[in-house]
Amino acid sequence: MESPVLASRHRQILKMFQCLLLLFACLCLLAAPQVRAQAPSGVCNGGQPVRFADQNWESASFTTHIFVRILRDAFACETEIVPGTPAAAEAALAQNDLQIIAEIWSGRSAIIEDAIQAGQVRVVGDTLRGGAEQGWYVPEFLVKGDPERGIEPRAPDLRTWEDLPRYKELFRDPEQPDKGRFLNCPTGWVCEATNSRLLSLYGLDDHYSNFRAGTGAALDAAISAAHERGEPLLFYYWSPAGLMAKYRLHRIELPAFNQACWDTIVSGEGEPCPTDFLKARLAVAVSAPFAEANPEIIAFLERVSFEPDQLNRAILQMTEDRVPGEVMAERFLKDNPQVWSTWLDAAHVSRLESSLGTGSRQVDDGIFLQWSGAEFVNRHLARVVKDWGETFRRSGDVLLVHVLLPVEKAHTSVPAWLILAFVAVLSWHATRKPVATILYVLGLYLIGVVGLWDKLMQTFALVLISTLFSILIGIPVGILAAGSRWLRRVLVPIMDVMQTLPSFVYLIPVLMLFGLGKVPALFATVIYAVPPLIRLTVLGLLQVDPTAKEAAQSFGVTRWQMLTRVTLPLARPSIMAGINQTTMMALAMVVVASMIGARGLGEDVLAGIQTLDIGRGLQAGIAIVILAIVIDRITQAYGEPLRKRRKGKRTELP
Repeated sequence: MESPVLASRHRQILKMFQCLLLLFACLCLLAAPQVRAQAPSGVCNGGQPVRFADQNWESASFTTHIFVRILRDAFACETEIVPGTPAAAEAALAQNDLQIIAEIWSGRSAIIEDAIQAGQVRVVGDTLRGGAEQGWYVPEFLVKGDPERGIEPRAPDLRTWEDLPRYKELFRDPEQPDKGRFLNCPTGWVCEATNSRLLSLYGLDDHYSNFRAGTGAALDAAISAAHERGEPLLFYYWSPAGLMAKYRLHRIELPAFNQACWDTIVSGEGEPCPTDFLKARLAVAVSAPFAEANPEIIAFLERVSFEPDQLNRAILQMTEDRVPGEVMAERFLKDNPQVWSTWLDAAHVSRLESSLGTGSRQVDDGIFLQWSGAEFVNRHLARVVKDWGETFRRSGDVLLVHVLLPVEKAHTSVPAWLILAFVAVLSWHATRKPVATILYVLGLYLIGVVGLWDKLMQTFALVLISTLFSILIGIPVGILAAGSRWLRRVLVPIMDVMQTLPSFVYLIPVLMLFGLGKVPALFATVIYAVPPLIRLTVLGLLQVDPTAKEAAQSFGVTRWQMLTRVTLPLARPSIMAGINQTTMMALAMVVVASMIGARGLGEDVLAGIQTLDIGRGLQAGIAIVILAIVIDRITQAYGEPLRKRRKGKRTELP
């Protein structure tokens, strides 16, 4: 039982905690913004927050924060920005889980079109005067040259899509050297399917590989890197966008626009016919219940319109100065009252002017110094890409042509039944368990049944090469670290950073240096996967019984003999556990690697996420799980002594 003294102390602590909570609540009330006291009497959206989709490209982010600021300050609305993929946001809008998507391109989303037909969504306004352009582009210096940079025109006659086959060598794809590379939208975007159908329609898929970037950020990084290095690139892009304002691009001419042909290309139904891209209307999508309940806000959204130059300048400033959308929106509203005052009535204009006059609502805490290393990193990375990008790219091509592609080709060309038979033999040799062997083979067979065998081989080839590189780096470094306390002290914080730093942070620098595809995926995977092998190699060597070393030394062994015949064999279980963990971490990078253009199972998972195709994503995800289980169990088994494996008494590793 609890003693009276202890019970009394617990009650005192509880009372103190309650007092602190009460004090905190009072402080929050005192610190609440006084602007709310000036809010109009009407209740926005029935008192519920207006939820916006968090669209992460510059034009949409800027527009979203413009709307958020105006609704919050002029209409006294509570607002919330909800992150998610475009497809998820569109589905949520149809269900009224979101109320506003600030930027919708007309005729590009089947989800939005279906929701409009069902009366669940309304599309209002025309936010970009003249509409948004999209098409196929190359850097202008390829056609006209750039005297300031000493670049001669390399494709002076490149005008229309009919000229592209003649220049396929200029845009050579390192993964398919007999073809050029067309850089398409990320898998799952509407424009990805549109571009794929146009390539096929014009017969360009015989001359160009249809390469998907993985993510919009990867696409932007590839375009930026090509411009910094002065290299050729054929790609799809759109306006408004930061890169369109930053770089001079040359648009490839396509046949004249035909609405009926465009509808066929977008839907994928019917007989396709030649057409240019639609000059899309940019508008605002709102849920139908929100539109009915808030006619004043809908009237405001219908009047919103930006000039192309205004939007492009704002996007360029966001891109060049790394300005967040919220900050850029506030700058625009303060500097351009003549623009937004035409969107609102007098009362709302007055409220917004009053709010902008009070400045930003962000609290400036004077105890923090203002400094950022982002500009320093960006400036030096751009210099490295410009000065050394070609060297990195060539070394990456050597690795691609002589290692990655041959291994992948070997896996995809071997008959599936032979690989299944090899897995069965390997599993039986490792585990001596017939039931487990049958289950492993059956699991891999099921992956082939659902049509993912080739992607399984692509994924396994990347994991295999990443693991081999990790072994070549990890075990020697682990051996050196085990013999040097100073080296261990240096390596530990470095490995901590490698394991905890989000992989997305170093994906873009690696991408800009090596380009899209398998090579940056390999480097990113090795960075993430090698630390466990180094750690467990060091651990295994340090835990070798000193008496075994002394006995070996008494026989006069050399240092090499001590390492190869005594310490490494005794540390084998720990080293094998490190190889197992390294392999698992390499496999965990599959989906991340797909974001920078690596093919395989991760590509289907990413596409499932971006298009809300749950079945496709789940199918590929289960395939990754099956592959992980097979690799894990076999590598764990080989970490056990042969005698235990033969007896079938394996000790499970954690």
